[in-house]
Amino acid sequence: MKIEIAESLVNSYLKHVEKCRLVQTNWATSGGWVITDYDKERAIELFEKIKQHPVFSEIFKGNSFEQLVKQAEIDVLGINVEESTVYGIDVAFHSAGLNYGGQDETCARLMKKIFRTVFIMQCYFSQFDKFHSYFVSPKVNPSVEKQILEYIDIARGVISDDSISIRLIANSDFYSEMVDPISKTVKHENDTTELFARALKLLQLDNRSKSNLITPIIPSGGVKVNSTKPSEDGMKIGQFVQYHMQRLFDEGKISDSEISNLLDGWYSKQTFNQDWSVLRKIEEGTKDDKGYGRYYSRNIYGGKYYLTSQWYDRHWEMFKSWLSNY
Repeated sequence: MKIEIAESLVNSYLKHVEKCRLVQTNWATSGGWVITDYDKERAIELFEKIKQHPVFSEIFKGNSFEQLVKQAEIDVLGINVEESTVYGIDVAFHSAGLNYGGQDETCARLMKKIFRTVFIMQCYFSQFDKFHSYFVSPKVNPSVEKQILEYIDIARGVISDDSISIRLIANSDFYSEMVDPISKTVKHENDTTELFARALKLLQLDNRSKSNLITPIIPSGGVKVNSTKPSEDGMKIGQFVQYHMQRLFDEGKISDSEISNLLDGWYSKQTFNQDWSVLRKIEEGTKDDKGYGRYYSRNIYGGKYYLTSQWYDRHWEMFKSWLSNY
């Protein structure tokens, strides 16, 4: 059996860095699973939107939506249940540089993989609120990376949905955002069954004068996104908000007047930069008019309210500022 070290690396990244409690490599569907038209509705709408854009009009090469998601596979899939987030990551390790037969073909195939992974997650994990589709490779030629990053920037504008994140993680970003954080976290892990983590522990046993074991590739041009992943007490933004909101309700610290404020969309926008009211009455449900989940369904706050699940890194400072009043 072939052992994929790159997939093992991504497995460790999702488990230890992104805090996914469920991670599976070589994830694939079962023929016995049923996805309804309702499950596919959101993904089909996005598929049609992407296909109509001139940059991506030929990227699916005549494939129908059904063909794209049939026999779906994702190299590594992770679920962060606290954040109601699904990660789908495809990874390629080509020592000579990522190449699927020329620059244009490589870029087209990579974007197709990124889009396809989004569609798959939306169909098979429609009950979750956020979807991250990443393509990961330690070595991508600068001209290819530049073109892909330009495509991704355009694609974000087409998607225009905070709940969907698409990225290329390659070259220096691969080492700074994946390898380095894993190296730090596995030092404190006793489980050595993960192949990549075990290899790192082996290297950490070396008592000789330390040098950089991995030489990062010099970053090339293109649009990069901020790689910082803020957290507080080991919690990402969604888990942090849920914990403190539950605590405040349990301790009776939120007044009736403030609850009324949190039910108001304008107040939520001004106070938290939220696109949704922070609280919603349970009789109103957890989904918006299009059937997309916008509120956590597993917890009820104060016996009457759902809490919005639409928390992102941009909300940290405003939420912490509001929390400081309590």
